[in-house]
Amino acid sequence: MTASTAPGRNARDRAAEVLTTCYLGDPFCSEVLEAMQKAAPLPPAEASLAAELVIGVSRHRITAEHLAGRFYRGRFAGLRPSVRVILATAIYQLCWLDRIPDYAAVDEAVRQAKRHGRGVSSMVNAVLRALISHRGEISARPDKPDPRRYLAIDAGRGRLFTENVFPDPARRPLDYLVAATSHPPWLVERWHRRFKPKLCRQVCDAGQRRPPLVLRPNTMRITAEQLVERFRASGHQPCRVDDGEAVLLRDIVPAAELAEVQAGLCQPQDSTSQLALRLCPPQAGELVVDLCAGVGTKSTQAAEMMNNSGVVIASDMDEARLGRIPASAERLGLTIIRPTPLEQLDACLAELGRAPDLILVDAPCTNTGVLARRPEARYRASQRALKELTVTQGRLLERAAKLAGPRTRLIYATCSLEREENEEQISRFCELLPQWQVQTQVFTLPDADRDGGFAAVLMQV
Repeated sequence: MTASTAPGRNARDRAAEVLTTCYLGDPFCSEVLEAMQKAAPLPPAEASLAAELVIGVSRHRITAEHLAGRFYRGRFAGLRPSVRVILATAIYQLCWLDRIPDYAAVDEAVRQAKRHGRGVSSMVNAVLRALISHRGEISARPDKPDPRRYLAIDAGRGRLFTENVFPDPARRPLDYLVAATSHPPWLVERWHRRFKPKLCRQVCDAGQRRPPLVLRPNTMRITAEQLVERFRASGHQPCRVDDGEAVLLRDIVPAAELAEVQAGLCQPQDSTSQLALRLCPPQAGELVVDLCAGVGTKSTQAAEMMNNSGVVIASDMDEARLGRIPASAERLGLTIIRPTPLEQLDACLAELGRAPDLILVDAPCTNTGVLARRPEARYRASQRALKELTVTQGRLLERAAKLAGPRTRLIYATCSLEREENEEQISRFCELLPQWQVQTQVFTLPDADRDGGFAAVLMQV
């Protein structure tokens, strides 16, 4: 076996390894892919293809497996995850991508399948060949495509199959949404009950889209209007998001490759994520605590809004993620952010000798509002995970309350669509600590231009 065909040494093998590791949604594919690339670097073209396959298959795996099951003779649910991944990855290439020859996708899948036992490769070959024989070319979306035969590739394009491959939405609407938009049944059922058919379809459509790149202008260096003009001059297709504060690029381009990002003129951050701090803006000279800072996206946003005057304590349980903040802060020209492990937070505040003016709790959640950006979260989400997360969120709010002074403002935010993590979580907190009252709260459903999420501002009375 040559280096180019050894497991994990080309794009498809790397993708299969990552997708199998993350089959149940934990850990995040992007983190596993990044770790593997550091440990065993692929050439740039192979690494790019591996990333495309990992994120694309994660986003559409339920649909790809549904299509595989349609052409599989047997009980598809009995196949091992590693074999399902091989089929799903090949089908993603055959159906969603248009620059990979059919033979390349099929041959590589058959090669990979040979490692999984006698007869597996011939089964994989038969399923893929059958799918190809019934699959139409990518074309502009017809006015009224038959939903039982139409696979949407994006908002304006898709493929028509020569026979029915999806359930009839008129008779089995929820089964259709599960199969055609790649969401777990329990989530589709929840959303259908809460949002009713039209908005449920909006949420499901948003979760299967390739999301646009949304950028937060670094207001210390550039305005949103100036950033739009700069992108337009360099050949991009920018527009302002409805709220006017964020800039959206519809053309597909990696954020890290943009000169404007490299120069610290802007930071990737969805407009819904940006909204949380805008509901209660931190002021210059204030002390802000970001209790769940992660890699510091909202910490840097706060520092920019404060015009780099004051202190932003970026705290988190994950020290590795905190370790990425200094580079981001330096790129954006920010010097007031203090990355602080959670166990050192009390000592840090004692050293400063003052209560925070603002505490942000950007809580860990099911991520059901950002499934386009974190597609594997749909496989990790469950009733059990939801229950566990609400306990964690409650504890974080209680921790924030203990850190607060009498005039501290508190922002609670999630990227979830679930009431238990949002409105009900805030209600429980205010019942437990009645001195805290909600000043304002906003819930956003995801659509073509933005993620979904929730944010609330609380103060003591």
